[in-house]
Amino acid sequence: MKSKLVGRIGMVAVAAVSATVVATSPAAAITYGYGPWYDGTKGAVAYFEKHGDHIKVCDIKSDGDYAWVYVYDETKKEFRYSLTDTKNDDKCHYASAADGGWYDLPEKHWFMITVHNGNWDSKAKSFEIYNNE
Repeated sequence: MKSKLVGRIGMVAVAAVSATVVATSPAAAITYGYGPWYDGTKGAVAYFEKHGDHIKVCDIKSDGDYAWVYVYDETKKEFRYSLTDTKNDDKCHYASAADGGWYDLPEKHWFMITVHNGNWDSKAKSFEIYNNE
């Protein structure tokens, strides 16, 4: 009897810790200062927050295409990274400076963020941002 009780208490504790981790994940707690930015067909949407270089891309149309965001450093004239979300399932993909490398965008640079739905026949839309945080 004691082992069943301990096992149930352990499962409840794990569930509580998991729920806390999910609820307090950085992506969930971000208030994005920029966006929604849509592609030309409104099949993809992106958001950006300067403080921490947070970016979120979401596939919002069940059309078989994917959401795609392309980050280009206009000041240095170089590609930084791209990020995709492959399904319209209310789950988005995130990146931030905390991921390091190319995701940590230099300050005092202009960036072009292009949002596309993955269908090369459709229109992508680009947005410029000055990263000063």
